[in-house]
Amino acid sequence: MKQSLCTITFNAEISPGVNLMWIEAPEIASFAQPGQFITVQCEGLILRRPFSIHQVLTLSSPLMGEDLGEGEVAILFKVIGKGTFWLSKLQRGDKIHVLGPLGTGFSIKPSSRNLLLVAGGIGIAPLIFFAQQVSSQHSITLIHGASTARELYKQSLPSGVRFIPVTEDGSAGKRGLVTDVLPDFLGWADQIYACGPIAMYKAMLELTCHSGPFASCHSEETERPKNLAQDKLREESKLKKSQVSLEVRMGCGIGACYSCTINTKRGLKQVCRDGPVFELGDILWEEVRI
Repeated sequence: MKQSLCTITFNAEISPGVNLMWIEAPEIASFAQPGQFITVQCEGLILRRPFSIHQVLTLSSPLMGEDLGEGEVAILFKVIGKGTFWLSKLQRGDKIHVLGPLGTGFSIKPSSRNLLLVAGGIGIAPLIFFAQQVSSQHSITLIHGASTARELYKQSLPSGVRFIPVTEDGSAGKRGLVTDVLPDFLGWADQIYACGPIAMYKAMLELTCHSGPFASCHSEETERPKNLAQDKLREESKLKKSQVSLEVRMGCGIGACYSCTINTKRGLKQVCRDGPVFELGDILWEEVRI
């Protein structure tokens, strides 16, 4: 974790109300992992604002491979309040205070080959970084849901990543929500990674419990005697293959204030320190207040 005064190298609106910003932050870029985040001090606001790390660019010697001490990180953000509005107006060469990388990112099991990425709206931000890091060794399908085609985002996706667009108005891809097409890929995916609204996560929980090879774990079975212990193990196995990134209000972003505490099956956890990535089935969703 490093606190730095960083120079903005690029900042532009790339779709209605959404900005892409690149920040010169070599020490953060060198250690950042997909799923982690940074916090930014915005003018006139006491609390720093958290942003998922969207992309990373590091420079190294082509002959020796050593780190040249140069690097940038990108954030992708929607303008929704005073902090993001202020950020959207900054220009190349302006400086901002940045703290990061923070939190715990995504993880991949050694046996996993097929990875399904599920993005709801601006939740695409950390999944692009993840796809860039792992696409050379894994087969990746990315489902991106948005209100309309103008809000879909696939910039900087590695070649070979299968992109599935879903729009609420039907202007691109299938009409509906990402969870409408998710069942088509549950059998294929070894692991699922998601970032989006809480409603999407709750729908995913229902789908992963009632779909796929163990869909009968909650249903009446007539072909074999019930084995509750075995069914529980199967259900837990399905839930553990899904990881989600939580976007919550944070005070300090480093685990000192406890303002982002949530309740899980493993007790109270802090999103900024223990997350923002959690197992889908670990969170007690009925108690999450965001």
